Parts: sequence; C-alpha cells; structure tokens
Amino acid sequence: MKSSLMCHKGYYGSIEPSLSDGVLKGRALFIADEVTYEAVTVAELQPAFEQAIDDYLESCQMQQKSPEKPFRGQFNVRVAPELHKSAALRAQQERTSLNTVVVNALRQYLEAAHVTLLAPER
Repeated sequence: MKSSLMCHKGYYGSIEPSLSDGVLKGRALFIADEVTYEAVTVAELQPAFEQAIDDYLESCQMQQKSPEKPFRGQFNVRVAPELHKSAALRAQQERTSLNTVVVNALRQYLEAAHVTLLAPER
C-alpha cells in the first residue's frame, strides 16, 4: 500500500481534500506546533508542504526556539494491568528492563506485519 504522507527534512505531512473550497490541505503530523499548507493541485502540494516546513524551521531559528522533533523515541502506552504485570514479570525473568520487553514485542509485531523498520535518522 502506498503512503499518502509527504516527507521533508524528517517531518511528515498529511494530504486532505477540502470539498468545501476545492483545495488540498494538510498539516505537519506528529508535532504539536501548528504547521499547515494548501494547494490547488496534487503537483503543487509537495512544494507547499516543503515551504511550510522550511518556514517553520526558519521561524524557530529566528525565535531562538528548538523546533519540535516528530519522533523523540518516547511515547506513553496504556495497557491493561494484567498485560503490564505479565510484561514486568517477563522482564524480571529475562533479567532485562520492561522497556526492552516492550521494544522487542513492538519490533516483532511490526516485522510480522511486514512493516519496514527504518534506520535511525542522523
């Protein structure tokens, strides 16, 4: 399945048709800062997204503010207490951390779903 996300400088953007005004709109995903863009055609949307990201990064630099990073490597997960207990006991048995158990489980799940695991960005 082909992705309907755009990517520029490590930031991802959505593609959303607006039926009310007949344009394509989007926003930067995976960050709280509001970064939006729009275009009339599909061909114009990628450059509009790239310009919005470049403007965001320039604005952050001018404000001497660090731009948000889309993926910090940390996120909160809520699970049933029984699942939490089982994972913690597994970590204890393996003499490892709960974090390692969760990372290994997530990696196995994604590999089984044939999701390409990306190399870390530098």
